Amino acid sequence: MSTAVLERGPEAATHESRLFASLARELLHQLSILIRNSYLHPLSNAVFVEPLTRAQNATEHILEVERSLKLELVGAEFFANGKHLRMEIRSLHAYRYMREELTRAGLGGLEFGGAPSRAALSGLLQALRDVRSKPDPDVETFNEMLVSQGIHAFRGLPPREASLEPGRQAAIGRRQRAIQAYEQVLDFIRDSMMNHESPAQIDLRRAKRSVQRLVDLSFEEGEGFSLAGMAAIKGHDSYTFNHMVNVCILAIAFGQRLGLKRRDLARLGLGALYHDMGKLHIPLEILNKPATLTEEEWAVMGNHTVYAARTLFPLIEQDPDTITRILAALQHHLNYDGSGYPKLRILKTQSLIARIIAIADTFDAMTTKRLYQRRFLPDEAMKALVEMAGMRYDPVLVKAFINCMGVFPVGSAVLLTTGEIAVVIESNADPDRVHQPRVRVVTDAAQQAIQPAEADLTAPAEAQRQIVRCVDAEEFGINAASYAF
Repeated sequence: MSTAVLERGPEAATHESRLFASLARELLHQLSILIRNSYLHPLSNAVFVEPLTRAQNATEHILEVERSLKLELVGAEFFANGKHLRMEIRSLHAYRYMREELTRAGLGGLEFGGAPSRAALSGLLQALRDVRSKPDPDVETFNEMLVSQGIHAFRGLPPREASLEPGRQAAIGRRQRAIQAYEQVLDFIRDSMMNHESPAQIDLRRAKRSVQRLVDLSFEEGEGFSLAGMAAIKGHDSYTFNHMVNVCILAIAFGQRLGLKRRDLARLGLGALYHDMGKLHIPLEILNKPATLTEEEWAVMGNHTVYAARTLFPLIEQDPDTITRILAALQHHLNYDGSGYPKLRILKTQSLIARIIAIADTFDAMTTKRLYQRRFLPDEAMKALVEMAGMRYDPVLVKAFINCMGVFPVGSAVLLTTGEIAVVIESNADPDRVHQPRVRVVTDAAQQAIQPAEADLTAPAEAQRQIVRCVDAEEFGINAASYAF
């Protein structure tokens, strides 16, 4: 693999290059664990054994094919032998931590010239810790420290600025900001889950800042970026957290396409962010149960709407608009025809915000894989929304949701008439052509991975490529979210 040019785009086409990227991410992740532990424990501690082994194995596997390995931080993104490593939500903390550590050590990355021994990796950790203590850390000092320990398997690389063309650099910056915004909202939800004894601990100011970043991003739609595509990120291991963030994203993306102003979008986003906050009070054995809930457990789960209202009510004094979020939390399961829950004596008609959130909530829940529930494909979920329109959902909003998001929403993996598999990256704004979005074709007709290529299905040149149906991306080893925004 050439290191002369920094490539930008989805993961490379072949099995070998995808394996290379996976191993490079694994090495980056294990290094973050090792560095973090080195500040807490002596290097002889048993806590280092497993990550050292994993880091060593990843490096050895890479070097069986590559003559050397350069892990470089260029701007705010990582590259391995010139290949851009697309960030994954599950590893965001590792990426961020490694960026901070390398920057503080005055480094732009690491080059591995051979498979390092465990002793060499331990020496690397010692050198990183020592160089950080210097007033002006730099790569020369770091490399001298390695040589003084007799370590020649790797060396530090100098800091390097991104040198991509302006349009491509802007796209990287936008995606980077989107991922950071997602992480910021996800961190807020996690912290709220852990610190909810007092309503004051649900930091309203922090929530507003987080939502505003998503609102701002919603106005940057187009040119290969879709805020709604971020909802393709599915956290199977932390469904509740990711679900709350995804509903917020979907609601904002939908509201923006409905023409809501920024202030109203912010109100909608906050309502969506807080809509399931009552689950803070649901016992974890019920919330995370890997099987169908009993009737009694469903009754407890159903109370989350009331719990949310109780949690948020004291915040009215701090922000009178909290009443909007209380109504959204109370009403998002009330149903359009009033048949849902909780049974209210007043305010039986859902607010507009609650009606939007109800649709976004159901769509994300249906399209997320869970142990006790079959995951609906996106087109199946859209069909289910249509079938329940007028009963559970506002029929006008359901139609608008489909027109805005498309019959095949951003992030959907689809089978084309050519036999290729593609990922939808941009919906079609023309109501008569919602079935013809922009896609990234990621496999050939034999459904083998290829270098991804964009295609506008409305273009005459793409007449042979039309969507047959949605497919399960996981069955084809495709991470749809990595292509969707």
